[in-house]
Amino acid sequence: MRSFRATLALRVGFVALGLAVVVVGGATLFLRTRLLANLDASLVAVAELESNYGAESNSPDFRFRSEHFSSVPGSERRYWAQLLSASGTPLVQSANLSVPLSVPESALRGARGGVIEFATHRMSDGSAGSPSIRSVFYPLSLRHTIHRGHVLQVSAPLAPDRATLANFAFPALGLGLIGALLALLVALVVANRALTPALGLTQEVEAIGVNELGRRVAVPLELREFHRMAVAFNSLLERVERAVTGTRRFTADASHELRAPLTVLRGELELALTRPRSAAEYEHVIRQCLDEVLRLTRLADDLLTLARVEGGVIGAGRERVDLDDLVGRALERGKPMADARGVTVEVAGSAGELAGDTDLLLRALGSLLEQAVMASPEGSRVWVTLGSAPGAGGGGRRTITVTDSGPGLRPDEVSGVFQRFYRWNRTRIRSAESGLGLTIARAVAVRHGGSLEYVGNDPGASFQLRLPVGMPPVEG
Repeated sequence: MRSFRATLALRVGFVALGLAVVVVGGATLFLRTRLLANLDASLVAVAELESNYGAESNSPDFRFRSEHFSSVPGSERRYWAQLLSASGTPLVQSANLSVPLSVPESALRGARGGVIEFATHRMSDGSAGSPSIRSVFYPLSLRHTIHRGHVLQVSAPLAPDRATLANFAFPALGLGLIGALLALLVALVVANRALTPALGLTQEVEAIGVNELGRRVAVPLELREFHRMAVAFNSLLERVERAVTGTRRFTADASHELRAPLTVLRGELELALTRPRSAAEYEHVIRQCLDEVLRLTRLADDLLTLARVEGGVIGAGRERVDLDDLVGRALERGKPMADARGVTVEVAGSAGELAGDTDLLLRALGSLLEQAVMASPEGSRVWVTLGSAPGAGGGGRRTITVTDSGPGLRPDEVSGVFQRFYRWNRTRIRSAESGLGLTIARAVAVRHGGSLEYVGNDPGASFQLRLPVGMPPVEG
């Protein structure tokens, strides 16, 4: 695994080196262009002077001035010259030229057409070790009609210019390498200092144990980015603490709730095996055991549903749901339980449609109706009131209020009524309830972007389910 500090420093160093190469390369190219332009200008100047001097009479003869073809005072520059015929044959050469200069055909062809041409080539044809030179091909027809067709070639070595380029480029490249190394060192120092707060936050988080989830990291106020990082860490720790605490409480409650029916099952079965019994007695034991099995099944199903809803495993799907029809379906499902207790359910109002998960909403409504029926005395009533409230932009919310005929909630029960397996002032009917109905209903409401609240006693406990009409963002 790579170090971020080392990676950052290396990237800065490579960027600095790349910039140095680009700058040095650009400067070298610019210097080369300027040197070549200056050389071309000097070649043209010598060619013009020699053309005026060598052909100053009307004679077809041509001669070179000696001062142009020796060491120039204060400079290492040397020139060579030769007069060429139209076919490129040397006619006259400067005194310092022992062998004819090579003649590029393309440059000669342009000069014969009356255009001043330049060429970079080797001094002698067919010689790999021959020095590179720069030549100007100057048509004498620009100066004298008597030399029409003749071309003056003036050449100079490129070695001094290339030496100048080398003397500039290599030291400059060396300075660039040194600059890149310095940038690498500076980047290491800067990265180390910049990451010090992040390393401190990491150490604080690493020091938090599984039993210390209530601890929080210090929030730096100087730097915005690390402030956000610390706030995000604390927010994550808060969510982890809440999840772990809830899981521990959930596990403890579930273990306690599961142990009771299992204990009853074991006791009934062990008692049945202590002595021979009649068929009627065995049937009685089997029915009692069946009640406990049904209770365990309901409890396991509710535990699984609650875990999947709160964990975001289910409830992501959305479709158009008619709440009036959904309430009717929930009443049909709960009718056997209501009939068994002689409880009548009365429905009033209309809620309309919304975007939601049909199965989860049906489960929530069933849980609300179930707890209301169980809280109501036999032969009493349960009221279900549907309504809607408009909202901005065509939104709004739907409400379903369920009120039982029981004694209602005491003030000390309100805060815990939505907790798992909460026991309030009524007896839970065995095998009929798991103690998770209201908890599941609230989890479904929250999953849909809504809420489930206790709204008072009227005359019994009254709970209101509020759901948004639109489709809220679904968290995974």
